[in-house]
Amino acid sequence: MKQRLFYSIFLAFTAISFVCAQDLDEILDTHFKTIGQEKLLKVNTMEASGKMTIDMMGSEGGFKTFNKKPNKMRVEVEVMGSKVVQAYDGITVWNINPMTGSSEAMDMTGPEAEGLIETADIDGQLWNYKEKGHVLELVGTEEHGGSKVFVLKLTKKNGNIDHYYIDAEDYVIVKVKTKIVANGMEMDMETLMSDYRELNGYLGAYKIEQRIGGQAYSTIQLEEVKYNAPIDDAIFAKPSGEGDVSIF
Repeated sequence: MKQRLFYSIFLAFTAISFVCAQDLDEILDTHFKTIGQEKLLKVNTMEASGKMTIDMMGSEGGFKTFNKKPNKMRVEVEVMGSKVVQAYDGITVWNINPMTGSSEAMDMTGPEAEGLIETADIDGQLWNYKEKGHVLELVGTEEHGGSKVFVLKLTKKNGNIDHYYIDAEDYVIVKVKTKIVANGMEMDMETLMSDYRELNGYLGAYKIEQRIGGQAYSTIQLEEVKYNAPIDDAIFAKPSGEGDVSIF
């Protein structure tokens, strides 16, 4: 009797595990079809521009990003009259931040650098997650903004964990939750994505809000996005001296 009971429990858990795994595959498949992932795979460069509001500073300025496969990215932000640059050339992550009192390009390391490297992946962290060394799980459902969302837990190769929230009706990502270290303290960072628009067969978020520790941090509103426009590799390379060529 005991053996039969344990065997029944084992079958039940096996069935639950199979259903969850199958549901995860279905969610991902529908998500990728919804956003036009096949179109995105053919994108070699992506350029976006708009406005960025830094809530904690009450400032607004221009915002530009440049992505180029494989794994190159540059971000430019106007902050209180200064231009802050962060870039990754596929090997080195560097930045120029005049607000620190220096106009020299400096190497970046740590979580901020890792975040830029991940963002440089145009295809996204969920695409081919197994090949990237990540583990993805469907942990359940929640309510977000009055709608049901699927909650996916991504344990990345480096051990960091992100949670992706996918709308159960529209199958777009509405939130990504991760951990960051700010002022020596570990805090939750939420990235909220909305205002989805279709361009050249790909559906992307044009409004991106970030909250740190539950407080509004920044808002990006994209105004223009270009795919497969020529981008010179030189803009990703770390300058050898002070200053940098302005792209605004």
